[in-house]
Amino acid sequence: METATRRRLGDIFVERGLIDEEQLREALLKQCETGAKLGEVLVDLGFVDRIALAGVITEQWDDARGVARKAAEPELEPEPEVEPFRDLQVEVLKQALAERDRRIAQQDATIAALLAQIAAAA
Repeated sequence: METATRRRLGDIFVERGLIDEEQLREALLKQCETGAKLGEVLVDLGFVDRIALAGVITEQWDDARGVARKAAEPELEPEPEVEPFRDLQVEVLKQALAERDRRIAQQDATIAALLAQIAAAA
């Protein structure tokens, strides 16, 4: 899969109406300064949450895989009985991301406290 065929993450955020062009420009500038991934910059700036980021990354990968898959096999209709499970999967993923964010926040607090102790000792 070539990168040229993959939709850009920032474009998907704008297309979905999750951020505007000005927010994207600000995030791209910060990305250039820090070298961080665009999605993480958008979360750090508070423009999107991790759930939205996960959804956009999934859309980006689904699009990229869909291009390769369409060339290799005919389009199949999804089975109707699978649809109810998608809502459950989304809910499980949301809960997992919320728990992960909670753990990251705890780790950030621990690191900040340790850095404060180190600075006080120096």
